[in-house]
Amino acid sequence: MKITIHIFIVVVLVLVSCSPEENVVSPNQDSWTLFSVPMNENALYSERVSGSELSIRKKLYASDSKIGNMYIYRDQLYLLLPASNRIVILNRGTYEILHVIDFTIESKKPLAMAFGNATTAYIIFEKDSIVRLYDILNQQLAGTIKVGYHTADILSGIGDRQNQIFVANLGSNTISHIDTRTNRVEKEYSVLTAPKYLSNDPTGMKIVYVSEGGGKTITNTERSTAGIGFIDIDRKLLLAQMTISTRDVDSTDAIPTGVAVTGSEWAFVPFSNGLVRIDTREYKNYSTISRNVYSGIAYNDRRREVLANAEDGLYVLNGNTGLVQRVLKGNSTIDKFLPQ
Repeated sequence: MKITIHIFIVVVLVLVSCSPEENVVSPNQDSWTLFSVPMNENALYSERVSGSELSIRKKLYASDSKIGNMYIYRDQLYLLLPASNRIVILNRGTYEILHVIDFTIESKKPLAMAFGNATTAYIIFEKDSIVRLYDILNQQLAGTIKVGYHTADILSGIGDRQNQIFVANLGSNTISHIDTRTNRVEKEYSVLTAPKYLSNDPTGMKIVYVSEGGGKTITNTERSTAGIGFIDIDRKLLLAQMTISTRDVDSTDAIPTGVAVTGSEWAFVPFSNGLVRIDTREYKNYSTISRNVYSGIAYNDRRREVLANAEDGLYVLNGNTGLVQRVLKGNSTIDKFLPQ
């Protein structure tokens, strides 16, 4: 009887120690896959990541122009080609072309997209003021929604809030809130100058936005410091916003290059002069983590790691501290990336 009890206790301790909140697999032992676009190529690759190496590399698609943003939605992979006014949709298993959305006649350059429900994608364009709807099932454009000037990013909520779409309007200093059930702008938020990047927080209850400040992308405005803000999706309420920088003397000149919000509710914003971390729960604390310069950033929620792109490799950062855990070295400098 005592032996049975001891065995039971050991089993319980082992199960507790392997809580899903912990990464129990050493990053130097397991492997995973990354979609990548090299700096000087118009091609999409699949790269196998093993420890600190980008090892097995396979070309999946060759384009006639530069590949912009990439998205995975269900069993499809969407490649935005702004220079050729197209979106190419690939089968995620075979990488065969399923459909091409062509905006050549309208001379529109697709910039970003979001998926508000199982049947509809929402697309914005460079220096534009509309959202186009794309019917995924029937493979056709299905309507237009008017939003603010100079659209810069688009995002859907997560979980039960996936039917809420947000558009950052860099030129009008607003964020448009669209409900996919009506396909209308239900709320327009006036925010800090030049909102450019959007992200969900891990609770799904809030949208986090980052503004680049004035005098950067749009140069006919007074130069100002970048900022961050938080929107309550259900209450349609702007909760808080504040300016952020690395606190260097040139803070008004520093340009943010993205935002990643982790599962532990930290937001990381890379600038042209360093990396800043913000507490998304308190809305008031931020700090400079490093002077490393990253051109892009993303949160890999499956591995609870932050990926930050630099000239000498893809940096893997701790999701709490933002400190470098390792650097992924590959065959060439990566321009765009997307964890699978």
